[in-house]
Amino acid sequence: VLTGTVKSLSRGSPQEPGWAVVSVLSLHKSGGLGVPPPAKGDALRLQLPCRLCPALKKGSSYVLMGRLGADGAALLSPDAFVVPFRPQQQQILGNLSKRPCRGTP
Repeated sequence: VLTGTVKSLSRGSPQEPGWAVVSVLSLHKSGGLGVPPPAKGDALRLQLPCRLCPALKKGSSYVLMGRLGADGAALLSPDAFVVPFRPQQQQILGNLSKRPCRGTP
């Protein structure tokens, strides 16, 4: 789970996936991804397999929860969790980052 601001969008052609470049504001959970966490201000490139969803707007900040694709690229699928970020959410997200992951039962 990360909070970031959309810096640029490329929806691509109908045959090609689009891309969103997001400037990381904060990282709340990286799970067991085994990848180095991006630092605040780093640009993260997210692949958008669907040209129209999720609906992102350049310059807006979002709370994003995606996954890694088979090739290791960050993937923001149509069913990914994406909501506009509001400063009131910062405390809740901070508490989330302190909670340990439960793992699979």
